[in-house]
Amino acid sequence: MKTHITSTLRAGFALLALWALLGSAGALAQVAGWPAKPIHLIIGFAPGGNPDLLARMIAPRMSELLGGAILIENKPGSNGNIAADLVAKSAPDGYTLFLSDTSTYSIGPHIYAKLPFDTLRDFTPIVQIAVPPMYVVVNASVPVSSMQELVALAKANPGKLAYASAGNGSIHHLTTELFRTQTGIDIVHVPYKGSGQSAPALIAGDVQLAFIGWTSVNQGVRAGRLRAIGFASGRRSLMNPDLPTIAETVAPGFDVSSPMGIGGPAGLPRDIVERVQNAALDAARAPETRAKMLQIGLEMADGPAELFAATIRSDHEKFGRVARTIGLKLD
Repeated sequence: MKTHITSTLRAGFALLALWALLGSAGALAQVAGWPAKPIHLIIGFAPGGNPDLLARMIAPRMSELLGGAILIENKPGSNGNIAADLVAKSAPDGYTLFLSDTSTYSIGPHIYAKLPFDTLRDFTPIVQIAVPPMYVVVNASVPVSSMQELVALAKANPGKLAYASAGNGSIHHLTTELFRTQTGIDIVHVPYKGSGQSAPALIAGDVQLAFIGWTSVNQGVRAGRLRAIGFASGRRSLMNPDLPTIAETVAPGFDVSSPMGIGGPAGLPRDIVERVQNAALDAARAPETRAKMLQIGLEMADGPAELFAATIRSDHEKFGRVARTIGLKLD
């Protein structure tokens, strides 16, 4: 594990070195007066989702620190690919940025036959900000209270348990498939159109379990209709620290999260990268912002461009293996 982390970090540093070389003289000349006009922060999802809410939390403070207005633009569609394509084709001048999670960079390339951009070549990772933790949650009728009991039940009843996801190719889908392959269980996938549909189905008992965000299920858990039994990240949740991780219980080394962060087009000048990075981290680390983040189920995952680049590459490899294993392809 230590070797893998080191290699991904080295890859991140290598990417940053490449970006520095790619910065043209023209782009560098623009940095001194940047920003001279509003910065467009593109969100690949509809208003009200976690990326949109996070952007609106940090944009006012970032605008103050950078000395220029930040305009948030929602460009939903195709799991964030429409927004990503817009950013990939924009000029590397710092006026078009992209707030998304790593699934946009790491899952799409493996499941869409034709993407008009290369996620590892056509973007500059700038800063990692927050992560929406994923929990393993079961309907209260399922007779398990731990990950060990869930795996045992699934192995005793192959093909009998069904899990919900937010859709084919979603982070919830690929994470559950990774869990399924690592534990050797046979469970049935039932895709829904977002957590707004999958959470009610789980509460109703239409499916037995799901990897899902806390805000989608916390009321069901508190009402006793659902039971949280595990946590997908490698370290325990700040919001539910008594809940064990999957790595601690049934699948050593299991560690899945999808940090949200800001990126831009390839070739973004290093000075702009550092200024946006520092402004975003300052805004996100403010106590009032952190409190708001926890209210919507987000935990801090703050880190510089090097860490965000390494995380993207690591997730790209991880989810690529999963997509190939299950033969997932979307139009």
